[in-house]
Amino acid sequence: MAELDKFDYRLLELLQDNSRLTGTELAEKVGLSSAACLRRVQRLRETGVIERDVAVVSPKVFGKRMTVIVLLTMERDRPDRYMLMREAFAKMPEVQQCHHVTGAHDFVLRVQVGDMEEYSAFVDRVFHEPYIKRYESLAVLGSLK
Repeated sequence: MAELDKFDYRLLELLQDNSRLTGTELAEKVGLSSAACLRRVQRLRETGVIERDVAVVSPKVFGKRMTVIVLLTMERDRPDRYMLMREAFAKMPEVQQCHHVTGAHDFVLRVQVGDMEEYSAFVDRVFHEPYIKRYESLAVLGSLK
């Protein structure tokens, strides 16, 4: 991993919020020339500091108007299932984010569906397995960030 200085950290903060900023816009905010900013951004990409650029697309475009945060707890006697669950979640289009976490739960998922009926079908398909101890669904009322 590349060694980062204060300019690199500032560039990363800005790009995390908006990866489409131009060299000129970055230069104004960072205090370096446009060319220097673009060289640094290129180096950050080449060294893997910036892993990828993504587009945050409104779920409404795909008819997915409902977001549910799921707290999932696995049966403790089935550690072999953790890797299998991570692989399975990675393939499910409804699962937008999957975090393997510490604490009372094992996974935190962000699930995007069209409505409660679609979520109910997802639950029936995914969470009724003997190695899943319990799950808790939190319907998102609104997102701030």
